[in-house]
Amino acid sequence: MKKIVLIFLALSLLLLPAHVFGWGKDPDSGFRVNPVIQAVTTNSVGIIWETYNSDTGTVEIALNPDMDGSVKTKVNDASANHKVVIEGLTEATQYYYRIKSDGDTSTGSFKTSLTNGSRFPFRLVVYGDSRRSHWAEDIYSKYGDNDDHLAVCQSISSYSPDFLIHVGDYVFSGSNKGDIYNFFSVEKELLGNISLLAAYGNHEFAGGSGADNTLFDNYLIPPKGDSFAWYSYNYGNLHVLILNTGAACFATDNYDHIAPGSPQYKFAEDDLKAASTDSNIDHIIVAFHNPLYSVTSFGDNEKLQQYLEPLFTQYGVKAVFTGHEHDYQHTEKYGVHYILSGGAGSSIFTMPWKGQQDDTKANLIKFAPVLNYVVIDVNGNSLNIEARKVQGNGNSTSSVIESFTL
Repeated sequence: MKKIVLIFLALSLLLLPAHVFGWGKDPDSGFRVNPVIQAVTTNSVGIIWETYNSDTGTVEIALNPDMDGSVKTKVNDASANHKVVIEGLTEATQYYYRIKSDGDTSTGSFKTSLTNGSRFPFRLVVYGDSRRSHWAEDIYSKYGDNDDHLAVCQSISSYSPDFLIHVGDYVFSGSNKGDIYNFFSVEKELLGNISLLAAYGNHEFAGGSGADNTLFDNYLIPPKGDSFAWYSYNYGNLHVLILNTGAACFATDNYDHIAPGSPQYKFAEDDLKAASTDSNIDHIIVAFHNPLYSVTSFGDNEKLQQYLEPLFTQYGVKAVFTGHEHDYQHTEKYGVHYILSGGAGSSIFTMPWKGQQDDTKANLIKFAPVLNYVVIDVNGNSLNIEARKVQGNGNSTSSVIESFTL
């Protein structure tokens, strides 16, 4: 008799909805992508989120976590994907937010930026290549999965940066919604509280093989204008130029979209020229995905050197931040420091097939095949840069790779 009861109970349990056990979910409501803070200025903030169902929503902004005296903004567009810009804020101020949409509530905080020209100290973090690996990379790698991506995010959070720069390859394929949802799920605590500046990697373009971006534009707000193709951003006495190396993967690929005479090149030239003569700007940095110099798999990129390096040297660029290679590299050429940080969760190879000084035309200062990110402290006339290694295998403990001052 006991056997019959147990069998009946087992069959009954199997007939229950899968979400009761956490095996899966029935059609959901609430946040499919939790709020992401972007495009923070001295008086505004951009926030995106996505819900499972089309809905309107409300955004409340307050000066305290209790949300006392909050200012509420109604979002009247009935949509699953929302992009909202809240204005009328005060510079260099910590704010708290509460968003209600599709029957759910999400909370977080952000800080508005310093006034252009302010010499008050601040901090940013550069990281990149958080995408998952494909099967072949997994065979040769010692790191590279969601646990490592999360560990890097947790380690970055412990440094409380004022904003972030991601140098691309957020996901394995920009046409895969599952990849995109996974990225924002892993980074929800980080991006829900710290403003993101985004540069595109080749994998945002349909896995690196497409001519145009596919889906990521739906989740990003540029600091100014209506395009994420390329743009610039000022924070205090720092000027940041974000460029777009597109779907190109190898150094031998076509980079005409960034060559002299192209719209992007003209933008970069005009932008750097203006920044170099702006008395409010003490530091100019540039960020994009594909590196000019590398001692590992893809090697030096002579086209990008030919196109971009003259601009960097002419207009006083101090540092260029890239990714693409899944490691950490610091090279220098003509007084410009090239810092490659491609270790935010992608596969880190145990034995890169290069890695020697004579594999690059630049001066190799440091190479480390590890999970990593870069902390930049801007203190008046100094840029204090510290590259940090994350332990990996789910461990967010970090240690110094190198530190230097520009």
